[in-house]
Amino acid sequence: MSNLGSSAAQAASDLAQPFLHPIDTGNAIGDIAGGLASKAGIMEHDEGAADAVGQFFADRYGSMDAVKRTMAEDPVGFLSDVGTILSAGGLAGARAAGVTGKLAKVAGKVGDVVDPVSLAMKGAGAATRTAGGVAARALGLSTGVGGDAIKEMARAGATGNRAALEQLRDTAPMTDITDSAHRALGDMTADRAAQFQADMAPVKANQTRLPFQDVARSMFEARKEVFHNGKPKDTRAASVLSDIRSLVREYASDPRQHTPMGFDALKQRIGEVRDATEAGTLARRTADKIYRATRETIAKRVPEYDTAQKGYQNATETLNELRREFSLTEGAANNTAMRKLLSSMRNNVNTNFGEREKTMRELAKREPALPGMIAGRNLSAMEPRGVSRVLTHPMVGNPLALGLYATNPWLLAALPPALMAQSPRVVGEAAYAAGRAAGVLTPNMARLIGRTSYQAGRAATAAKGKNGGGVARSERR
Repeated sequence: MSNLGSSAAQAASDLAQPFLHPIDTGNAIGDIAGGLASKAGIMEHDEGAADAVGQFFADRYGSMDAVKRTMAEDPVGFLSDVGTILSAGGLAGARAAGVTGKLAKVAGKVGDVVDPVSLAMKGAGAATRTAGGVAARALGLSTGVGGDAIKEMARAGATGNRAALEQLRDTAPMTDITDSAHRALGDMTADRAAQFQADMAPVKANQTRLPFQDVARSMFEARKEVFHNGKPKDTRAASVLSDIRSLVREYASDPRQHTPMGFDALKQRIGEVRDATEAGTLARRTADKIYRATRETIAKRVPEYDTAQKGYQNATETLNELRREFSLTEGAANNTAMRKLLSSMRNNVNTNFGEREKTMRELAKREPALPGMIAGRNLSAMEPRGVSRVLTHPMVGNPLALGLYATNPWLLAALPPALMAQSPRVVGEAAYAAGRAAGVLTPNMARLIGRTSYQAGRAATAAKGKNGGGVARSERR
C-alpha cells in the first residue's frame, strides 16, 4: 500500500511515453527488435537494448523472491503484467473446445478486471462521454446551434451517415430533408395499413351473428333528444336520424350482414353520415351515439376487433400529429416544413422545449439518416448562428477583450482556435470525424492500444539502461 502511489505514477508515465516521445520510443523498440534478431542470427545489431529489457524482467520475475519484491514495490506494474498475460491467454484460447476454452474465457475476464490499464481505459471512456456532453453544450452555445446538433453529428460519424456529411458540406439539396420526412410518413402509413389488415384477419374469419338490440336502443334514445311531442327540435338532426334508420333497416333485413364484418360495414356507412355534419351540433351528437353503439356491439363479442381498431386509431393519431407538427400535409409550403424540421434540435419555447425533437424521432425510426441530415444542415454555416454571432465573438461581442488585445497583441494568437470553436461548419466536421474514429475504435481495441502503449513505454524505459541513458524501474528504487 505504501508503494501504490509511486507505482501508479510510474505506470502512468510508461503509458504516456509512446505519445509524448514517439521517436525515442520507436528507436528503442527498433533497438530491442534488432537485438533479438541479432541473437537469433538473423542480422547484425547491437544487443544492448535487448539485454537490458531481458535483465529488467529477470530482475522482476527471475525468482520467487523477485516476484514477491515486484508485487510489494510495484503493485500497479505487477497487476498490469498479470492482466496482459491473462488477457492474451484468453484471446488465444477462447475458441478452444471444452475445459481449455472455458478456462481461457475466464482468464480473459480476470485479466480485464485486474489490469489497471484496462480499468483506466474503461474509466477514461466514461469520463470522455461525460466530457463530450459538456463539450457539446459549450460548443452548441459558442456556435449558436445547440449541443444536440453537435452530438447528433458525432453519432452520424460513428454510424457512417454520409447524408449528414453532405448536408454539412452543402453538397446535397436541402429538399432531401423534407423528402426523407415524407418517405418516413409514407412508410408509416403503409405500416399502419398492413398492421390493420393483419389484426382484422381473425375478425374477417369470424362468422358469429351479432344482435341489433344495442343499435336500436341508441336510435330510440337519440330520437328522444331530436323530437319533442312528435315534432323535430332540429331539422338537420332529424334528417340525419332518418338517414341512419334507413341504413340500419337495410342491414338488419339481410342476414348475411349480421356478421362482425357486416356490422363494420354498417358502422362505416354511419360514419359517412356523421362526417357530413358539423362538429358540436345536435346532428353530430346523434350520429355519434349510433356510431358508437354499432362499434361497441362488435367489440363486446369480438375482442380482436377492438384491438385492431385501437391500433389503427393510435397510428392515425401519430401520423396526424407528425403532419401538423412539421406541416407535412399535402399543399403545405415546403419552406414551412423545412423550417420546422431544422428547428427540431433546438430546445426553446418554439419547439416546446424538446418535444418537437421527440416527435421527429418517430420519423427517424423509418429514416435513420434524418436526424444527422438535420444536424448537418444546422451546422453548415461558417459563421455562428443567431445572437452567438455577436455575443461570443472575441473581437466584437466582448469590449473587455478588445482592450486586452490592444494592450497585449500576443493574445491575438489565441484568436484562430477561438474563431474555429465558434464556426458551426468547423465544429460539425470535427464532431463527425470524432464520431467516425469512435465508431472504428471499439472498447476492446481501446484497451488493446492502452496495454500496447504501456508495454512499449516500459520496454523503452528499460532499454535506456544499455548506454546509461536511463535506468530500469527496479534500479530506480
